[in-house]
Amino acid sequence: MFRKFVKYLFSITMALCIAAIVSAQEIVELSFAWTEDGVDSAVMRDLLDRFEAANPDIRVKLDLQSEAAIRESLESGQAPDLARLSDVAAFRGAYLDLRALMAEPALLEDNFHPAILDALRGGSDDAGLYGFADQLSVTAPYINISAFAGAGVELPSAVMEAPSLDDWLAALEDAAGATGIPYLLSIDNRDHRLVGPAMRMGAVFLDGDGNLSLPDDSGLRSFLGLLKGLMDEGKAPEDVLLGTGRSEGYFVRGDALMYICASGKVASVAGQVGEGFEWVIAPNPHGAAGKTGFASLSAVVAFASSEHPQAVARVIEYLLQPAVYAEYTARTLTIPAHLAVIEAGVAYDTDDETVKAALKAFARGVPDLQDQAILFDAHPLASAYYEASNASLQPYFAGELTLDEGLAALRAGLDEAADMSG
Repeated sequence: MFRKFVKYLFSITMALCIAAIVSAQEIVELSFAWTEDGVDSAVMRDLLDRFEAANPDIRVKLDLQSEAAIRESLESGQAPDLARLSDVAAFRGAYLDLRALMAEPALLEDNFHPAILDALRGGSDDAGLYGFADQLSVTAPYINISAFAGAGVELPSAVMEAPSLDDWLAALEDAAGATGIPYLLSIDNRDHRLVGPAMRMGAVFLDGDGNLSLPDDSGLRSFLGLLKGLMDEGKAPEDVLLGTGRSEGYFVRGDALMYICASGKVASVAGQVGEGFEWVIAPNPHGAAGKTGFASLSAVVAFASSEHPQAVARVIEYLLQPAVYAEYTARTLTIPAHLAVIEAGVAYDTDDETVKAALKAFARGVPDLQDQAILFDAHPLASAYYEASNASLQPYFAGELTLDEGLAALRAGLDEAADMSG
């Protein structure tokens, strides 16, 4: 009897070992290159652990890497299966088309602004689905509402259906006059900050072929002229438009009533203002071309070189589930691009009610984004535009160039960059 038991036990043990070996051979291991931005990699790792528990045939290794390292791995033929990127234009043409691989491609196609999907594509004839935006950075005005309350002036966004920038400036004048606050608004003359307001006023930065060539600068002219006038009247800080100061400081010190910047500054503003005064994010003012903000994105993408495309698609579909995407957004305190998540609202994981309200306000502005407001920052020449803009507009604000001369210099810098890249 004992011999039979030992023999039985041995056979069972061998069967389990063989099963384990077979199971191990069937497990797919995916590499996921991640460019860190705050605490988001820890949150993503937690979500992937849950995915693995529900999908024991797939393991996902999350590697923190720079985009330069990802580029090197791609060029050497050792690209990861998935990656999280911010410079999505630099990797176009290497992405995996997920359309035929996903069980529910509508999860991706129906839940993101079409321009976000286009930002990953290679041109107008490309209909591929290559990934999704895991978060956005969006611009809108920060407003000192304590000053408005102290002045007895109502916020235009509270009493008007579609307040314009002129409506806001009139209210800012009244609040400044009553409180003695010196500056109506502050905005840096750098990077993307001037682009959103110019778009609202009618500027067109991308032509019909997607070239960043500024075919219509009317809105940009209007906004730059307005800023120059405010600066000359002492109603906007001079140093920030001349490139020697930062506008955030004027707002957090209580010296400017409005601060136009991106959602990425919420934590910084909250930390610096503290209990100094109450502030909110207001909807972008309405202009001739709507109420768009400006957006930059990071995206989770798949690479066509993956040897496990079906497994990659399963990971993507998991991350696109509204509950999963919403949890990632809530825990990372970021702005969602997922339209179903925006519509449902995000329960942000913070006890700071001001921060929570600010993030929700930024998220509500996502559906108002123009196509060009999303595609601009994803354009290969975006950095060249920022550099040319900073170099040419600073002397305009300093009075060393006329507006025509400043814009001509900007166009020349952009044309030179286009020639070098082409």
